[in-house]
Amino acid sequence: MKKYIANSILSILLIITSCSTRKDPFNKYISKEKNIQFLIDQGLSHWEKRVNIKDAKMSRLFLSKANNLNPFNAEIVELFARSCHFVGYYIESNPTNSDSLFIEGMNSTWSFIISTDAYQEGVALAEGDSTEKMIAGISNTSKEIVPMLYWWVSNYSRFLAKKPVMERLKSRDIIETVLHKILSLEPDFFYHGANRMFGGIYARLPGVELSLSENNFDKAIEGSPDYLGTYVIRAEYLYTKSGNRKSFVKDLQMVLNADPTILPNISPENLFEQEKAEVLLLKESTLFQ
Repeated sequence: MKKYIANSILSILLIITSCSTRKDPFNKYISKEKNIQFLIDQGLSHWEKRVNIKDAKMSRLFLSKANNLNPFNAEIVELFARSCHFVGYYIESNPTNSDSLFIEGMNSTWSFIISTDAYQEGVALAEGDSTEKMIAGISNTSKEIVPMLYWWVSNYSRFLAKKPVMERLKSRDIIETVLHKILSLEPDFFYHGANRMFGGIYARLPGVELSLSENNFDKAIEGSPDYLGTYVIRAEYLYTKSGNRKSFVKDLQMVLNADPTILPNISPENLFEQEKAEVLLLKESTLFQ
């Protein structure tokens, strides 16, 4: 009898142990979602303090992990690509490391873009080579994809900025398609960023009338006069190419004298733009020899 009771107790304990150690797929899903939300919250927390270099890098790190776990969450992808651009452009001094960051931002947004039904429909209806299909897919995207398009082209443009002119020319059609799409859907996105990029691109491409660059910079400044980066890019690319030293100094001095906190959401960007303006002014004599 005692042996029977002992065996019964042992059986019950084995059943309980088996039940307690069995993996519940639903709990696993909840754990993953909680982990992703934790990473997002940490990324956002550090992002709000991105004026501090350490916080900017930590934000990108947390968002990178969140993006790896859920690469099709629009909120994560957009902010991750933006953080890659921020660290690559404002903080990282090594060009190779900056390029790696820009590529990360490009890849995350591009994966999201090509996964959308609108992009796939555009590609399916297009004829021609891969570039023409790519252009057709981009042209068919809708307004909710504008943030992805913008941070893709922002990272791509930064990646190409120091590359040979032939490499930049090869990408012209794709970049122009994206920028025109943004202008057609949401022209004021990120402080008229599409016009700002057109201004910088047209200032540097050979054979392009500088008036195209001037007009786009004017539109960006008219629409978002307190975004200091537009003046810095205009000084660095347009005025150095046209040899307009007086306007170069005027734009950069204006940036240095401006209140960087007038747009609270981008005051860190404006503060870093003031640093860039200061560096460019120190190079004035070399740039206008």
